[in-house]
Amino acid sequence: MTAELPSWNDTPTQKAILDFVGAVSDESSPTYVPSVDRVATFDNDGTLWCEKPAYIQLLFAIERLKQMAEADAKLLEKPAFKAAAAGDMGYFAGLASDIPALLEIVYDTHAGMPQRDFEQLASDFLAHARHPRFDAPFKECVYQPMVELMEYLRAHGFKVFITSGGGMSFMRTVSEEIYELPRENVIGSNITFEAARQEGKLVLLRKRGLVEPIDDGPGKPVNIELHIGRPPIVAAGNSNGDIEMLEFAEASGKPFLNLLLHHDDAGREYAYDKGAERALQLSEERGWTVVSMKDDFRMVFPFEGT
Repeated sequence: MTAELPSWNDTPTQKAILDFVGAVSDESSPTYVPSVDRVATFDNDGTLWCEKPAYIQLLFAIERLKQMAEADAKLLEKPAFKAAAAGDMGYFAGLASDIPALLEIVYDTHAGMPQRDFEQLASDFLAHARHPRFDAPFKECVYQPMVELMEYLRAHGFKVFITSGGGMSFMRTVSEEIYELPRENVIGSNITFEAARQEGKLVLLRKRGLVEPIDDGPGKPVNIELHIGRPPIVAAGNSNGDIEMLEFAEASGKPFLNLLLHHDDAGREYAYDKGAERALQLSEERGWTVVSMKDDFRMVFPFEGT
């Protein structure tokens, strides 16, 4: 444990982080990187907050399906609404890799809704809905060591961003509260909008359709370029969907630190490699730093011990 990263154990991983940040932020260092190029990008689901037993935003959408089905029984004719009403999580688990089906759920639950109403629903869900295992609000199911790492990087002149396959609007509702990260520093997948007038006032309405590319896999470096205009020199992820973001840091032409969070702590969180097999292999081949949740995290969640 150090004063800079108190929720991290004193391990080679922690030392690699401290050494890298010190080297790129010290003007006398041969590997010094000017602050303008000190960009750090973090995936969100499974890297900054818990993604099991399902993506938090999917659980939010399922709750919305249930509410809509209760208000209109005719919706139960649709499989997703029927499964949500019956609590059939197996149905949604089967859609984990079916992006079009997942997007259809997003559209069915929120298309046509004013953006401000969506953000209020999302904010209320994250504050009040509770994780089924940890019995804590979802917005508290963040990894304390990773939050500290973001703060540590900012203290050393880094510009820190989230770049996630999750919904940009969904994450932005709590990014300032739980990560101290401005909304404009959150990059994610998002549906399209249209400007309309309601009662003589301009509003943004959510539409059926997605802004391309989805912020996952090869879409991540594209969106980083579109939103930031510089590659990261620190990139952190946890799955195969983060590989291209890590490779973008590797190809930056500058010193870089790639971090891959490994979920190997079934006692305090979950243990799984599915969806990260290739990323773990590449980490071994290319010398990317694998962060062991079991060995490197002194604590996982901020509510531990309370």
